[in-house]
Amino acid sequence: MLDERQIGDLMLTEIESAERPSTLLDLERAMSTARRQRRLAQGAGAALLAAALTVGGLTVPDLLTPDRPPTPAPFGTAPAGGETGLPVALTTVDPQRVYVRFGWLPDGLRDLQYQAGLLLSGPGVYLGASNGRTDDQRQVVSVSLFPKGVQPSAPQRDSGEPAVAGDSDVGPQLNGGDGVFTSYSGAEKPEAILRWRYAPDGWAQVRVFGTGSDVQHTATQVARSLRFGTDTVPMPATVAVAGLPANLRLITVDVNESLDEPTSWYAGWTWTPQPATADAGRQRARTLSVGVSRYRNVTDPADRAYVDPNTTVGGHPARFGGENGNESLTVYDVNGANVSIDDSALLPTGGTRALFPAVTLVPQPTNWHTHLAR
Repeated sequence: MLDERQIGDLMLTEIESAERPSTLLDLERAMSTARRQRRLAQGAGAALLAAALTVGGLTVPDLLTPDRPPTPAPFGTAPAGGETGLPVALTTVDPQRVYVRFGWLPDGLRDLQYQAGLLLSGPGVYLGASNGRTDDQRQVVSVSLFPKGVQPSAPQRDSGEPAVAGDSDVGPQLNGGDGVFTSYSGAEKPEAILRWRYAPDGWAQVRVFGTGSDVQHTATQVARSLRFGTDTVPMPATVAVAGLPANLRLITVDVNESLDEPTSWYAGWTWTPQPATADAGRQRARTLSVGVSRYRNVTDPADRAYVDPNTTVGGHPARFGGENGNESLTVYDVNGANVSIDDSALLPTGGTRALFPAVTLVPQPTNWHTHLAR
């Protein structure tokens, strides 16, 4: 079974290999990615997908409510009203809003993630599900929403070879118009990429990879059962604004969960001092991040989630480190959760310890769930 860090690495890899242009493969992106991986290594739990994904506003009933999961949708049925989109295309992406959730998924996809805000390529929304495998049995379903006027790009291949667009086919009717199936070279397994307008001037995309031979049928069922809206993303904690530097701006919220036993989850926020007009790499190069994950008492040093405290904070065992003004702090077993703070020299010396009291967990965080599932 994958541990929290392995789940996080898998999801981060998936986000980073999603349908994004590779124009940000520069030093700033490498620094940002390495810093995220370091946070995971220090016990923040499963982190972003890369990835792919990364930070606006709309609201969906029952999407990520902490007390009950959303009502299951019959196979392939459309949501109430038959709408597979939003009233208007996103001009900005609010990291604290849930714009889309799954209504139906193929069996076996147990690792789920929602991310909104600043992705690697710029503002966007990512919703993903996978079977947790990293080998040739890997299966992935992902949904991407692009801001107004942004065109979906070719998928990034594991081989590094550019994906060349092939033939396009007319897809199902979605949100009042024809969807389009677009094919690309270099797919290692059966793949379907379905695109449609979730609003005028706004593209949505479902990508299905490795889920069987009839991937176009699967993509159609996923797309037709999606739920759209603008609810606030429920989180397992709050971070007091008074504890943050006034010049920081929230750019990403990331929530993910493995439904396997024992259930593991992660939720996190990322801030930057850079203006929204700066390129994505610059905004992500220096950040402050706070993450909350479910605590596991891992005593095996070979385990990537090994609990290795070297100090105490607030009476809890903790791991503190840093150099050149950067600080990383993970506080273990705070009422059943880990709290991780990673600072790229944006706080004063000792700022991660000072920020910890500003993080308030929900009651009984061990029972918290993302409810990204059906």
